[in-house]
Amino acid sequence: MAIVLLASVSAGAAPFRVVIDAGHGGSNTGAPGLFAGVYEKRVTLAVARELAAELRARGFDVVMTRDRDEYLTLRERVRRANAAEPDCFVSLHTNASGERSRRGVETWVLARDAAEVEARRAASHESDDVAALVTELRMLDAARRSAELAHAVQAEVVAATTGVDRGVRQYGYDVLAGVAAPAVLVEMGFLDHPIEGAALLDPAQQHRIAGALAAGIARFADERDGEKLVMSAAHDTRRRPTP
Repeated sequence: MAIVLLASVSAGAAPFRVVIDAGHGGSNTGAPGLFAGVYEKRVTLAVARELAAELRARGFDVVMTRDRDEYLTLRERVRRANAAEPDCFVSLHTNASGERSRRGVETWVLARDAAEVEARRAASHESDDVAALVTELRMLDAARRSAELAHAVQAEVVAATTGVDRGVRQYGYDVLAGVAAPAVLVEMGFLDHPIEGAALLDPAQQHRIAGALAAGIARFADERDGEKLVMSAAHDTRRRPTP
């Protein structure tokens, strides 16, 4: 009976929704690349489009904060993300070092103190204490699960690219603050590195990165669905009458 329950819960589940945020855009060009006229905004949009296609092929529901070269404020990115009510949010970026010697992949989550501030801020807009508590707990849970998403994505992208692992890190990025879902910012590599920067412009490499991002997101989604199924099975067991 438990097996039938698990299958029915899985089959009836809504598609996992991902908001993809292609960093920068329009007048906000982002980091410069090795060559004149090459900027971060171009790479992030190219990978975002590849990632959207890959996720949709896997059955995910996808929303993009931008699908063309346009300028968006950080607040508008967060607003669009929350309006979509996603299961996770992934902001794509490329790095730059100035001296053009650094390389590698890093994934960022919102710093713990910033996450706590955002949770309290969201709770303060609720009309009663119960709703405020629920909102605060939901935001804090999203922040906790952001680390799980970050580690899954980081591992896949590192394996698919240079192998240089700069780790999962914390910072108070505004584009992550206020997102009411697990949220990460992925620095896919250094656009000004002589080797890595050139690779980031290669459509084949962009496709590999998108595939790795999709694999990491899929792993996170599977783990989340697994938790829901276990909880559903436990709930069903508690409700069964004693023979």
